[in-house]
Amino acid sequence: MAEDTSTPADQKKKPPLKMIIVLASIFIIEGAIIAGIFMVTGKPADVKADPAIADMEAMAEQLIEEIVVEAKYPNTKSGRTYIYDAVVYVVVKQKYQGEVRGKLDSMTAQVNSDVREIIGRAEPSHLLEPTLATIKRQIKAALDGRLGRDEEGRSRVEDVVITRFTRFRADL
Repeated sequence: MAEDTSTPADQKKKPPLKMIIVLASIFIIEGAIIAGIFMVTGKPADVKADPAIADMEAMAEQLIEEIVVEAKYPNTKSGRTYIYDAVVYVVVKQKYQGEVRGKLDSMTAQVNSDVREIIGRAEPSHLLEPTLATIKRQIKAALDGRLGRDEEGRSRVEDVVITRFTRFRADL
Protein backbone atom coordinates (compact mmCIF):
# COMPACT_ATOMS: atom_id res chain seq x y z
CA MET A 1 0.00 0.00 0.00
CA ALA A 2 1.22 3.38 -0.87
CA GLU A 3 1.39 5.87 1.86
CA ASP A 4 0.48 9.50 1.39
CA THR A 5 3.71 11.33 1.98
CA SER A 6 2.37 14.82 1.45
CA THR A 7 1.75 16.81 4.55
CA PRO A 8 -1.27 19.05 5.14
CA ALA A 9 1.03 22.09 4.84
CA ASP A 10 1.90 21.11 1.25
CA GLN A 11 -1.78 20.81 0.32
CA LYS A 12 -2.59 24.29 1.66
CA LYS A 13 0.18 25.97 -0.33
CA LYS A 14 -1.42 25.17 -3.70
CA PRO A 15 -3.79 27.96 -4.74
CA PRO A 16 -7.11 26.81 -6.22
CA LEU A 17 -6.16 27.77 -9.76
CA LYS A 18 -9.37 26.54 -11.38
CA MET A 19 -11.56 28.63 -9.04
CA ILE A 20 -9.55 31.82 -9.73
CA ILE A 21 -9.79 31.30 -13.49
CA VAL A 22 -13.56 30.72 -13.33
CA LEU A 23 -14.17 33.84 -11.18
CA ALA A 24 -11.93 36.01 -13.34
CA SER A 25 -13.67 34.90 -16.51
CA ILE A 26 -17.10 35.60 -14.92
CA PHE A 27 -16.02 39.15 -13.96
CA ILE A 28 -14.60 39.82 -17.44
CA ILE A 29 -17.76 38.54 -19.16
CA GLU A 30 -19.97 40.61 -16.81
CA GLY A 31 -17.94 43.77 -17.50
CA ALA A 32 -18.13 43.16 -21.26
CA ILE A 33 -21.91 42.74 -21.11
CA ILE A 34 -22.41 45.95 -19.09
CA ALA A 35 -20.10 47.92 -21.40
CA GLY A 36 -21.93 46.53 -24.43
CA ILE A 37 -25.32 47.58 -23.02
CA PHE A 38 -24.06 51.15 -22.46
CA MET A 39 -22.64 51.26 -26.00
CA VAL A 40 -25.88 50.05 -27.58
CA THR A 41 -28.29 52.25 -25.61
CA GLY A 42 -26.19 55.40 -25.94
CA LYS A 43 -26.01 58.30 -23.56
CA PRO A 44 -29.00 59.48 -21.54
CA ALA A 45 -31.28 62.09 -23.07
CA ASP A 46 -30.41 65.73 -22.45
CA VAL A 47 -32.50 67.39 -19.76
CA LYS A 48 -33.84 70.85 -20.47
CA ALA A 49 -35.56 73.12 -17.95
CA ASP A 50 -38.84 74.65 -18.96
CA PRO A 51 -38.22 78.40 -18.70
CA ALA A 52 -41.94 79.16 -18.47
CA ILE A 53 -42.29 77.21 -15.22
CA ALA A 54 -39.22 78.85 -13.71
CA ASP A 55 -40.52 82.28 -14.71
CA MET A 56 -43.96 81.59 -13.22
CA GLU A 57 -42.46 80.44 -9.93
CA ALA A 58 -40.18 83.47 -9.81
CA MET A 59 -43.09 85.79 -10.58
CA ALA A 60 -45.19 84.22 -7.82
CA GLU A 61 -42.42 85.03 -5.33
CA GLN A 62 -41.99 88.64 -6.50
CA LEU A 63 -42.87 91.27 -3.94
CA ILE A 64 -45.52 93.85 -4.76
CA GLU A 65 -47.09 96.71 -2.86
CA GLU A 66 -50.77 97.09 -2.06
CA ILE A 67 -52.20 100.26 -0.52
CA VAL A 68 -53.88 99.70 2.84
CA VAL A 69 -55.05 103.13 3.97
CA GLU A 70 -54.65 106.78 3.12
CA ALA A 71 -56.19 108.94 5.84
CA LYS A 72 -55.65 111.40 8.67
CA TYR A 73 -55.59 110.15 12.26
CA PRO A 74 -55.54 112.09 15.56
CA ASN A 75 -53.26 111.52 18.55
CA THR A 76 -53.56 113.34 21.90
CA LYS A 77 -51.05 111.40 24.02
CA SER A 78 -48.69 114.37 24.40
CA GLY A 79 -51.40 116.66 25.80
CA ARG A 80 -51.83 118.40 22.46
CA THR A 81 -53.84 117.19 19.51
CA TYR A 82 -51.82 116.24 16.47
CA ILE A 83 -53.21 114.98 13.18
CA TYR A 84 -51.09 112.44 11.30
CA ASP A 85 -51.60 112.31 7.55
CA ALA A 86 -50.65 108.73 6.75
CA VAL A 87 -50.35 106.52 3.67
CA VAL A 88 -49.72 102.86 4.50
CA TYR A 89 -48.82 100.08 2.06
CA VAL A 90 -48.16 96.38 2.59
CA VAL A 91 -45.59 94.34 0.70
CA VAL A 92 -46.87 90.88 -0.25
CA LYS A 93 -45.82 88.13 -2.62
CA GLN A 94 -47.57 88.24 -5.97
CA LYS A 95 -49.15 84.83 -5.39
CA TYR A 96 -51.13 86.37 -2.49
CA GLN A 97 -51.99 89.65 -4.21
CA GLY A 98 -55.55 88.76 -5.23
CA GLU A 99 -56.42 87.27 -1.88
CA VAL A 100 -54.91 90.16 0.10
CA ARG A 101 -56.52 92.81 -2.15
CA GLY A 102 -59.91 91.10 -1.80
CA LYS A 103 -59.67 90.95 1.99
CA LEU A 104 -58.47 94.56 2.23
CA ASP A 105 -61.39 95.69 0.03
CA SER A 106 -63.93 93.75 2.10
CA MET A 107 -62.48 94.92 5.44
CA THR A 108 -61.70 98.54 4.62
CA ALA A 109 -63.47 99.97 7.66
CA GLN A 110 -61.99 97.41 10.05
CA VAL A 111 -58.44 97.90 8.79
CA ASN A 112 -58.87 101.68 8.84
CA SER A 113 -60.12 101.43 12.43
CA ASP A 114 -57.13 99.26 13.40
CA VAL A 115 -54.66 101.81 11.98
CA ARG A 116 -56.54 104.72 13.61
CA GLU A 117 -56.44 102.93 16.95
CA ILE A 118 -52.71 102.16 16.65
CA ILE A 119 -51.85 105.77 15.82
CA GLY A 120 -54.31 107.17 18.37
CA ARG A 121 -52.87 105.20 21.31
CA ALA A 122 -49.22 105.44 20.23
CA GLU A 123 -46.75 107.17 22.50
CA PRO A 124 -45.27 110.41 21.12
CA SER A 125 -41.80 108.84 21.03
CA HIS A 126 -43.10 106.06 18.75
CA LEU A 127 -44.66 108.60 16.40
CA LEU A 128 -41.36 110.50 16.15
CA GLU A 129 -39.13 107.49 15.38
CA PRO A 130 -37.21 108.03 12.11
CA THR A 131 -38.13 104.57 10.79
CA LEU A 132 -41.55 104.30 12.50
CA ALA A 133 -40.53 100.73 13.41
CA THR A 134 -42.95 100.43 16.34
CA ILE A 135 -45.93 101.69 14.34
CA LYS A 136 -45.04 99.41 11.38
CA ARG A 137 -44.73 96.39 13.67
CA GLN A 138 -48.11 97.07 15.28
CA ILE A 139 -49.80 97.58 11.91
CA LYS A 140 -48.23 94.35 10.60
CA ALA A 141 -49.53 92.44 13.65
CA ALA A 142 -53.03 93.88 13.13
CA LEU A 143 -52.97 92.99 9.42
CA ASP A 144 -51.74 89.45 10.19
CA GLY A 145 -54.82 89.05 12.37
CA ARG A 146 -57.11 90.34 9.62
CA LEU A 147 -55.49 88.67 6.58
CA GLY A 148 -54.54 85.35 8.18
CA ARG A 149 -51.53 83.21 7.44
CA ASP A 150 -50.56 81.09 4.43
CA GLU A 151 -50.62 77.28 4.20
CA GLU A 152 -47.23 77.01 5.91
CA GLY A 153 -48.24 79.28 8.80
CA ARG A 154 -46.19 82.27 7.64
CA SER A 155 -47.45 85.82 7.42
CA ARG A 156 -48.78 86.94 4.05
CA VAL A 157 -47.50 90.45 4.83
CA GLU A 158 -43.77 90.69 4.15
CA ASP A 159 -43.41 94.31 5.23
CA VAL A 160 -45.35 97.47 6.03
CA VAL A 161 -44.30 100.62 4.21
CA ILE A 162 -45.41 104.06 5.39
CA THR A 163 -44.77 106.50 2.56
CA ARG A 164 -46.31 109.55 4.17
CA PHE A 165 -46.57 110.28 7.87
CA THR A 166 -46.90 114.03 8.27
CA ARG A 167 -47.74 115.55 11.65
CA PHE A 168 -49.95 118.64 11.93
CA ARG A 169 -50.84 120.41 15.14
CA ALA A 170 -54.62 120.66 15.43
CA ASP A 171 -55.17 122.67 18.66
CA LEU A 172 -53.66 126.02 17.83
